[in-house]
Parts: sequence; C-alpha cells; structure tokens
Amino acid sequence: MLKEVSQWKVRDVMTTDVYIVRPDTTMRQVAEIFASKGFHHLPVIDEGQLVGMISKGDLLHLSHAFPLDDPDRRNERDDELFARMLAGEIMTRQLVRLRPDMPVTVAVGIFLENLFHALPVVDENEGLVGILTTMDLLRLAYVPQRAVK
Repeated sequence: MLKEVSQWKVRDVMTTDVYIVRPDTTMRQVAEIFASKGFHHLPVIDEGQLVGMISKGDLLHLSHAFPLDDPDRRNERDDELFARMLAGEIMTRQLVRLRPDMPVTVAVGIFLENLFHALPVVDENEGLVGILTTMDLLRLAYVPQRAVK
C-alpha cells in the first residue's frame, strides 16, 4: 500500500542509525566521526539525556575562527585546538525536538522556518530514537512511490 507524503510520519523517514557523542568528547574525535562516517550532525547525550547537537558547520566555524595563510600551520593549530576543545563547549543547547508521530509536513515547516538541517527525534519513554535531516526529506520527496514501512 502506498501513501501520500502528507500522510507520512517522522518515524517513517527519520534516520535511526545515529552516532552520538558525549559532552566530554573531544572535537578531534568529533572530526574523526564526521570524516569517517560522512555524518554532518551528531546528537550530544549526557546521562541518557539529549543535551545538544553538534554539526559539521560548528566544526568548520571553529577551524576557521583564526585564519592563517599557511595551510600546514592551520592544520597543526586545528589539531591542537580540536584535541583540547570538547563537544559540550560548542554544541547547540537549545534544540527543537521532533516526536516520531509528528507528520512530516510539520517537520518540513520547522526546517523551512528555521533553516535547520537536522533535528533530533525524541520519544518520551525512550529518549533519542533518531534524527531527521533535510537529506531524509529529499529522499522521501524524490524516491518515486515509496512504499509504507
């Protein structure tokens, strides 16, 4: 049975294979996850609770905060900085959270209004259950006649 996009719920399209980090994870470790896994957003979990999100954009802003002309010196400086800075120091703390049962159309509105690229999906009983990204929504919009899960 097929259904219209307007009938889809966040749970139908969210990514459930989510890597997480802790507030005490170094930015070097975050950079390694972004590089090796191809992710652009990581939820930050402390004692089982979602406390923030960190994006690849956050990492790039940090990397370019102190511009240097010499790329070798910049890489060396970035490596030293990333070894000392923690995810908890640069994560976004004020988060919009989605629920798995929300209509995808509501999530689309939140993305458009706020220019977000990823939102955590949280269940009251289970905590973090996934993440919804603009890529998930593009896959939904451009995979013809996707079947119900």
